[in-house]
Amino acid sequence: MRIGLLAGMVLAATAAVDGASAMEAPMVVAGGELDPAFPGADVYRAEPRAPVVPPGRACALAQRYVELVNAGKYAEVAALYADDATFLEPMRPNLHGRAQIDEFYTKRIGGMQPTVAAVAYLGNDSECMVELALRTEMAGQQRYVLVSIDHFILNEEGRIRSMAAFARPLRQEQ
Repeated sequence: MRIGLLAGMVLAATAAVDGASAMEAPMVVAGGELDPAFPGADVYRAEPRAPVVPPGRACALAQRYVELVNAGKYAEVAALYADDATFLEPMRPNLHGRAQIDEFYTKRIGGMQPTVAAVAYLGNDSECMVELALRTEMAGQQRYVLVSIDHFILNEEGRIRSMAAFARPLRQEQ
């Protein structure tokens, strides 16, 4: 009985660690562990681990895309696209052609100046999907949150013919 009572007291004393139950194990996903203190969002406990980039020019281009976004080189990001490229995103109107894509990156993304981390790549020579986490402030700390899976399709010249960004929905509390 004493052992059970002592164990219960220890559990009660440690029940709230960073707002999460001590009994909750973090979910492990590509890039690392998610913080159970944020049940409605996929927030990493630490900076995500860099993934292995599979061979092939599509994922090499997706990796370059992430590097350029993080460097704030938005005109160079737009230059990765073909002149007749299509940019598809569920929350905004579709973009057609390099001029619209360039304006999107230089004005909208440039105004936000995001820092993203690739946490997983899957692809080959002509297509690549990359899962992205965005650095943002949460609870007074810089954290990474899973935000999208971007699907790149290249043309014969190795430029982006089509890119579809699939926004990640918030997780529902169990």
